[in-house]
Amino acid sequence: MKTVVVESAIDCMSDVASLWKTLTDTEYLNRVSGLGAMTLDEIEGAGSARYRISTRAGGFRVEWDECPFEWTLERAFRVRRRMRKGPVASVETSFQFEPMEAGGTRVTLGLVLVPRVALLTPMVRWGARRQLDTLAKAVRAVDAAKQAGQPLPSTGTRVNIDALERAAAELKKTSPPELVDRLVALVRDDRDDVVQRIRPYEWADQWGVDRRALLATCLSAVRAGLLELRWEVICPSCRTAAERLPTLAALDGHGECHLCDLSFGLDVDEAVEATFMPTLSVRRVDIGQYCSGGPARTPHIMSQALLPAGATAELAVPSTVGRYRLFTRGGQTAAVEVTADAPASVETTSDAADKLTVRPGGRILVRSTAADERHVKLERAQFPTFAATARDVTALPAFRRDFSADVLRADVSLRISKVTLFFSDLTGSTQLYSNVGDASALKLVQDHFDVVVKLIEQHGGTLVKTIGDAVMAAFVDETDALCASVAILRAFEPFRRGHPHREQTDIKLGLFAGPSYLVTANGVLDYFGQTVNIAARLQAQAASGELVVEALLAERAVAAGIVDSTAVTERYRAELKGVNQRIDVARIRVLPP
Repeated sequence: MKTVVVESAIDCMSDVASLWKTLTDTEYLNRVSGLGAMTLDEIEGAGSARYRISTRAGGFRVEWDECPFEWTLERAFRVRRRMRKGPVASVETSFQFEPMEAGGTRVTLGLVLVPRVALLTPMVRWGARRQLDTLAKAVRAVDAAKQAGQPLPSTGTRVNIDALERAAAELKKTSPPELVDRLVALVRDDRDDVVQRIRPYEWADQWGVDRRALLATCLSAVRAGLLELRWEVICPSCRTAAERLPTLAALDGHGECHLCDLSFGLDVDEAVEATFMPTLSVRRVDIGQYCSGGPARTPHIMSQALLPAGATAELAVPSTVGRYRLFTRGGQTAAVEVTADAPASVETTSDAADKLTVRPGGRILVRSTAADERHVKLERAQFPTFAATARDVTALPAFRRDFSADVLRADVSLRISKVTLFFSDLTGSTQLYSNVGDASALKLVQDHFDVVVKLIEQHGGTLVKTIGDAVMAAFVDETDALCASVAILRAFEPFRRGHPHREQTDIKLGLFAGPSYLVTANGVLDYFGQTVNIAARLQAQAASGELVVEALLAERAVAAGIVDSTAVTERYRAELKGVNQRIDVARIRVLPP
């Protein structure tokens, strides 16, 4: 059967990196090119195609099996589709990016189609040329917008201005006005494909504002009626959403990525992310799916290729030295070190796990040992993340306050690789109840809670629970926890001076950072594991007016100027009940202002 090949080269003024970022966002490109929303059904079994897709194009319903995209970062990408009905048996769409000597980029679009019967070749060629013209028009429009500094072409927005303004006014009662204004403008003006998945950390970095402040504002925006909160289960390989859920209660403790053919356990600091989108009353967002993948969704992947059974695929190695990972669908991985003194080309098999070393700009040849076609990719071992993870969100006071009903199922516990847990104890309070009576003692306890919790929240922590006269809190960052602890010690003496019966009480603190499990206990999110035990034991080691922490943390606090060296009154090796190994700890005592 004669193959139809059509190409079009467009000379653009924009550079390769800028065009690559936009044109490989096939979710956006398909929208502005007029392609209809897609229905994706998972394909099980052998073969590289992972999704069966149906949509409308040119007024007709079309259906195909789509293979994973293939690409080399900022050079070229393509996707192959095996059509299930209609005049065409298969379609391959490709983009190539070539920097021009005078500046700018030559973008070459290509379509390769195989008609089902020879008689249909002229019609297929005519249809291919029309489709290519539509893509070329979109490329030119994108380039023109970039050169003019204008927003990218869009399909329009449907905003209820009255509802938007009411939500904004309500949100400004609790959140910084400048963050509210930026968030409202995003919801009002940006494209549907952008606002259907708002990632607070990504926008915070773009706007140059504090990440946690914008995350807290987004949480408050849910209460104000501006945004909806959704939870996404993130694949550890492709780092895209394998599942989207309305609440934490919908999590079942593990995830599966159909694209990567991978099952994985959930941890709240990597695998569960919070995203937001406008409420229906504020804006009607087209949440339809317009692609199955693409390079823009996975910027950590340097190159990706199909790997037929028994064949060999070539992956281009980036020009930057560093650590990477070779991944073959199904979960087989191998470490890759890109270093200047390595060979320019290395060979391996799809089931090998040995570490590879290769020169920058070189290549990796991967020979398949599988019985079916799969895809293989080279990805960065470390890549900056914009994910506001469940660890970050559940450690915010706003989440504990406004989303108290959003808890895990009783039979689910999610691992956290590191969290800092804080414990405080009000000494002498039990005797105080006998000495001054329940009412006076209770007032002192409640007043001391106000002091402690306020300072915890001011330093980025959140109250987990109170236990009698004790406080348990959680922090994402242990330096924040230490600063909060020092502030509490400094504030407590002035608090005592202003309270009757002050001479009968004091406070002692302990904190410890390590892995833990997030669970639901007594209807609230809580932490479980040895890190909890150690933090509580360190608090028990403290004398009145003291904080006990790991010795290394105390040293960092002195080096950072958080406390003076004289504040570290003792270093010793502690033997804690229920802990097998002794821990090097330090006592910290600070003078009140």
